[in-house]
This record gives sequence, structure tokens and C-alpha cells, in this order.
Amino acid sequence: MSIWQVTVKLTGEQDIAGEILQAAADADTISFLRDQDDEPWDVICICQTKPDQTRLDLAAQVLKTDFAMHLTQPVISAVPDIDWLQKNWLDMKPLDIGRFWIYGTHITDDVPTGKTGIQLDAGMAFGTGNHATTHGCILLAEKHIKPQGNAMIADIGAGSGILAMVAAKINSSSRIIAVDNDPVAVAVMQENVTHNNTADQITCSISDGYQSAVVADHMPYDVIMANILPLPLIAMADDAAKALAEGGKIILSGLNVKHAEDVIAAHEAAGLSHVESLPIGDWMAVLMEKPRKSSGEGNHG
Repeated sequence: MSIWQVTVKLTGEQDIAGEILQAAADADTISFLRDQDDEPWDVICICQTKPDQTRLDLAAQVLKTDFAMHLTQPVISAVPDIDWLQKNWLDMKPLDIGRFWIYGTHITDDVPTGKTGIQLDAGMAFGTGNHATTHGCILLAEKHIKPQGNAMIADIGAGSGILAMVAAKINSSSRIIAVDNDPVAVAVMQENVTHNNTADQITCSISDGYQSAVVADHMPYDVIMANILPLPLIAMADDAAKALAEGGKIILSGLNVKHAEDVIAAHEAAGLSHVESLPIGDWMAVLMEKPRKSSGEGNHG
């Protein structure tokens, strides 16, 4: 099957540009890359059918005239017939994040002394740890998940299950509900969880956010991890607050730095308190906490 790509260099609001270019190209995915904050974005749309140059040129003109953006003419090219998922995976070096060593099955070296290994194989699920949002979540999890005690933890939008496995490795007594709305992701997650000997702690299931019975049945949670996207996080803020135990913490990520304030504000409106933010490049991980009721005498375990 032929795969096509559209490439553009862009200066301006990339979210708006992304929506318009993705629609004009009928693209399956779109990515934005840049090395420095003051450089133009390299925009790449991946399409299963050849895009229409006229539609793309019209979209570019709309971005220039209606949104005052600067961008190059969209260029359509064929993508070589390569298994990009497998290629990217084989090119990926082990990731050294906090106490964790995250590596693929193609890595034959031993896990370094003092590190906790998590092995992930290539699969159609988001979350290999190499994105700054996952990196930030892991560092906050390491800081805020207590290593002892029977903690109840949820990983919402769990993808590959990497954050759930991190939590399981931090606290071997914890019980973790890991859910995703993509059945393929849940299948990959189950394989990863089993392979990393954490299946006795982690329940993998399908759920659209907090909506499934398996999520509701295990409330309240001491810790919730949600590495998704800004709009779904904002939409689920009330559900997150209800699902947390008093004194419970939620790690929010998948945020560009500029979206963090809106996500924090939505969760503050739901009754949570902002504890800290961890920026990594253009991305941000945020920790919020559900305050304990002042009249309560702390019977939460």
C-alpha cells in the first residue's frame, strides 16, 4: 500500500494549522517538530491516499490570509515502503529516566546496576517513554507514588501501559487499573504487562476515560495518571476529581506548555489544588491534589 506525506514549514499557531492541513490532506496523522522555540515548525502529514495539491494550496492560503501565518507551499511526496514502526523501534536506544531503564526487545545489554528495567516491544500503542510527556509523568510518579502501602492507582489513557508498569515497579503492593479507549492498545498493554511480570498488580481494560465499570468499581484512587491531550483532560476534570480519594494526587500530561494553564484551571474549578508543574522542552507534566476535608480526622489509608 502506498503511503504519502505532506511537508510544510510553518510559523504560527500550530494547533489551528494542524486541523486545517490535516483536513485538507485527509491525513491519518500529523506531527510537528522543531529544535528551538523561535524556529519554524516542520509539519508532516501522513496519508493513505495521495492528497490533492489544490486543496492543500487553498488551505495554505487560508492560513496566510485569515490567520496571518507564514508557511511554505505544501509538498506532496511518496513515503518509501518501509515498516516505519519497526524501523523507529529498532533505531530507539534505551531510555534512562529517573530510576528506570526502558528498552526494546532488540536491546540485548543487561539492565544497568541500580536501574529498574521495563521492556517494551514494538506495538500499535502510544507510550514508549521517548516523548517528553511520558518522561515527565515517570519523574512525577517516582516522586509522588509512595513505595509502601496498598495504594490504589489508575492509568487513564494508558496506551502501552508504561506508566502503569512504572507505578507497579515503584510500589509492589499497589493495585492498578489501566484503561484505554483503543482495543488494540489494550491488547498491546496486556502483553507488555505480562512480559514485565506486573500482571498480578495491573488490570488492563477498555474504557472511554472514567466511564467503564472497572474504573468506577475501584474508586477512590490514591494516584491517577492521565497522559492524554489537553481537551480530553479538561473535559474529564470533574470525573477525575470525583475518582480521587481525599489527599489523592493526579498526574496530568500530554500538554504543550501553553495549554497547561487551561488544564490546571479546569481541575482547580473541579476542586483540586495545583501542587507542581514539570516542564520538559515545550511540554509539561502537572501534579494536582484533592484537598482533605478540614473536618475529617484522616481515616483514609
